[in-house]
Amino acid sequence: MLKEDFVIQSQVRRILVRTNVDYSKISFGTVRGVVYFRGFFTVTRVYLHGDDSKDRDFRTRDFTIKTLSSLEKKVRAIPGVSDVIFQFSNWRKERGLWIPVEKVKRKPEEVDEAGEEVVPL
Repeated sequence: MLKEDFVIQSQVRRILVRTNVDYSKISFGTVRGVVYFRGFFTVTRVYLHGDDSKDRDFRTRDFTIKTLSSLEKKVRAIPGVSDVIFQFSNWRKERGLWIPVEKVKRKPEEVDEAGEEVVPL
């Protein structure tokens, strides 16, 4: 690891600790100024009030999007960072916007009694 990459790596770690990111589910590394993130992105605490669960889910998603955008801006602002690449299993960036990745739910007829997927012939 280059000395510059080591410095970038320590600054990224500092940013993650100071934000609302659950960094225990994220691995990250730096190679020649490119910072790579991989894993499952979640925020540690979200303070929301209200009883409506749909509104709460929307506000939680909105808060997570703002946290992702803020994280990206902070990492890109580190001197020596040339690019940031995210490979999260639950979020992806598409056309400049953060989009939650929905898990594919299987229809009941596509799963047999043992819980294994049935592939049609």
